[in-house]
Amino acid sequence: MADRGPSIFDFPSLFQTSTSAVIRHLSNYEDSLWDTPASIKQALLRLMSKRGLITDQNIDKVLHSRLLSLDLSSSKVTDQCLFKLSRMKQLFKIDLNSFKVPNETITSAGIISLSESCPNLQIVYLRRNVNLTDEAVLALSRNCPRLCELNVGGCLLLTDNSLVALGENSHYLRSLNITLTQVSDSGIHSLCQGCCSKVITEIDISGCGNLTDDSVEMLLMLCPKIRILLFERCPSITENSRLALNERLISTHGAKMKQVSWTVY
Repeated sequence: MADRGPSIFDFPSLFQTSTSAVIRHLSNYEDSLWDTPASIKQALLRLMSKRGLITDQNIDKVLHSRLLSLDLSSSKVTDQCLFKLSRMKQLFKIDLNSFKVPNETITSAGIISLSESCPNLQIVYLRRNVNLTDEAVLALSRNCPRLCELNVGGCLLLTDNSLVALGENSHYLRSLNITLTQVSDSGIHSLCQGCCSKVITEIDISGCGNLTDDSVEMLLMLCPKIRILLFERCPSITENSRLALNERLISTHGAKMKQVSWTVY
């Protein structure tokens, strides 16, 4: 078949071209963004997120009241950025993951403010924000009652108190990443006895050096909807956990587990 040649649909629209031009010369246009319509702000915000161009100084210029999701994982922001989200009442997802290196610019003060300003948050990603403490998780669990996904992996200061808070308050928590934290069997017990034990489907406890076989067995016994269970690099977890897992797989014919990963020492 002969090549049909370029179509008008192969070229970016005038809107796409214009927004890209604004992003390329952002410093020249920042002060004019205040009164921009929400639809245009959303397009600019998406591009700025992808390119890591959001800062404490420009975030409020592109915010709009209908914002539902905000990705700050590629941008260099601090608590000051989170303090400016006070009008984002509809926000249900925020991504503050730090992918490459630990991030020290976000603290519990910023997350507490975020939870108070955005009570409809359901999905919160905070991986490798190393200055977060249990107070941040406590605030999210209390102020965001619909919280269903939480990633605090690599938040090194977190302890069992975070799991106690989630067990007491987070009725809809389905997915939890607590890798490389200080949690112990006691915290896992609180979670498994808590209000989310019957709904949680995914948990990653990899790299938690204080956990033992008891934690794995509690998760398998007390959280019936668990489908993904990851416990790699936990030196105190032994062959007994693998045996408990095998029993679970046999009893359910393996149908209820989607992903399992572990390291046996």
